[in-house]
Amino acid sequence: MIKIRGGKYLHRVLKQPPLEITRSTKDVCKEGMFNSLGNIYSCSFLDLFGGSGSIGIEAYSRGANPVFINEKNKQAFNIIKENLNSLSINEIKTFNLDYKDFLNKAKKDGLKFDIIFLDPPYKMIINDEFINDILSNDILSENAIIIAETDYELEPILFEKYKIKILKYGRSKINFLRKKI
Repeated sequence: MIKIRGGKYLHRVLKQPPLEITRSTKDVCKEGMFNSLGNIYSCSFLDLFGGSGSIGIEAYSRGANPVFINEKNKQAFNIIKENLNSLSINEIKTFNLDYKDFLNKAKKDGLKFDIIFLDPPYKMIINDEFINDILSNDILSENAIIIAETDYELEPILFEKYKIKILKYGRSKINFLRKKI
């Protein structure tokens, strides 16, 4: 069971795809992440690997707008749509694309994001190449934050290019990346 932890939809329950398909962000991780972000009112938000849609919905609940959720898996994507329908949310834009296809579409459409959340499938590791896929598409606003949930440390080169804050919750790490000024 997944619950919204803050904002307009506080305590509302969301459906979750089977665990073989996605892993949901633990409530303690989600709450810590959003508390660290602070006020996200009117920030553009992208959840690139949507799963149940709970992170994007949480962001929207806390005032982020516009919000985009992308999920490649059709079964998980349908659950995102069900969750949005159950809350009568029509403003969140959803996509059923491979993440690279979504990044290309976002670039083509001229989209810019203030916050990008990454929690890719189990076997996908977030590394420099992965982050460079995002950077090369020029979809980040000037002061954008990339948030990556992972079990792994980021490769050292990222420490040279970004300010990094890491929150640890058991095996989960929430990595906040922001370009150094």
